[in-house]
Amino acid sequence: MDKLVQEKNFSMEAIIVTTIPIVTTAVPSTSAIPFDTTLPTTLETTLVTESFIAVAHPSDEASKLIKAMHDMSIQTNEINRLKDQIKSLEDEKKLAQIMHKDETQKSNRLTERIQKLEKELTLKEPPAQEKQQLWANIINSVNDIWPSIQVIFEQKDLIKEATKAIQRVKEELGIKLEEANEIIKFLNSKNKQKLEDICISDRTETILEVNKVITKRNLMVQLEDKCQNMELAITRFMVKFDLLRQKGLPNPLVIIDRLMRHEDYDKKIREVAKEQTNSSTMKGIPTRKVLYQTFENLFYLHYEVKYLFINKPTFSKYTKADEIFKRMVKIKLLDAETWEKLND
Repeated sequence: MDKLVQEKNFSMEAIIVTTIPIVTTAVPSTSAIPFDTTLPTTLETTLVTESFIAVAHPSDEASKLIKAMHDMSIQTNEINRLKDQIKSLEDEKKLAQIMHKDETQKSNRLTERIQKLEKELTLKEPPAQEKQQLWANIINSVNDIWPSIQVIFEQKDLIKEATKAIQRVKEELGIKLEEANEIIKFLNSKNKQKLEDICISDRTETILEVNKVITKRNLMVQLEDKCQNMELAITRFMVKFDLLRQKGLPNPLVIIDRLMRHEDYDKKIREVAKEQTNSSTMKGIPTRKVLYQTFENLFYLHYEVKYLFINKPTFSKYTKADEIFKRMVKIKLLDAETWEKLND
């Protein structure tokens, strides 16, 4: 009987001893460990970790109990972590619901405000007087810029003629430019007697005739540059003018690149203006927004036609190019037979 009591006390002592953490590297004796049978009050405290060591050899039942308590501690900590996470999610959900409710109320108030404003701004029909005034301003602007438009199209005609003439000059010159330089060097290297032997009585006059090749070539290059500059300005103008036509401005061309007479175009644009003024077709509820969309093209024409030319073109470029063009075509080169004799 005494032996059974002794084994029971030993098992209890061993269980309690295993819960005491080792502070130093030395293993304490069982006599130095206080006998405290009070267990922790919460499972959140870790009862057994890998840093704990048993002084005595507990029984199998004690080991199972320790392991079970360790597992319970881990599970308790995980449950508490998940509870905290669930609580955080619930708080975020409540906050999102409150924000959604506020946004819904704001949206409803704005919708009511918009409906009220649209009702206040509703018009029965687009005023024809506004269309008439816009078209009147557009027609006045067209009349103001019409001389500049005429300049553009006259420049186009000059460019066409000049381009054809430049092509003819290039064919006429051929390789004469290189030959002309050689002929001039030859004439300047011979005395009067030697020139008379080859039937050249006047050196200077002959050099002037040969030098016409160089002069004509230089004029051709100048004319090409002038035409390119005018063509660049014309291209920019035509891009803008095509946009005006897409927005409803009548086409001023009779045929391709041929401009109408001003009187004919003025009549045409007034007919278009009258037709659109009498039209009151609108899409959607006749609010001021829809009114603007209806008149959008007219607003565009009203502004863009007026400021189509920042600097109105004049005939100065045309005159300079035409002067070079006329000087170039007036130059007559030596006939082929005479040129061949000089070149030989």
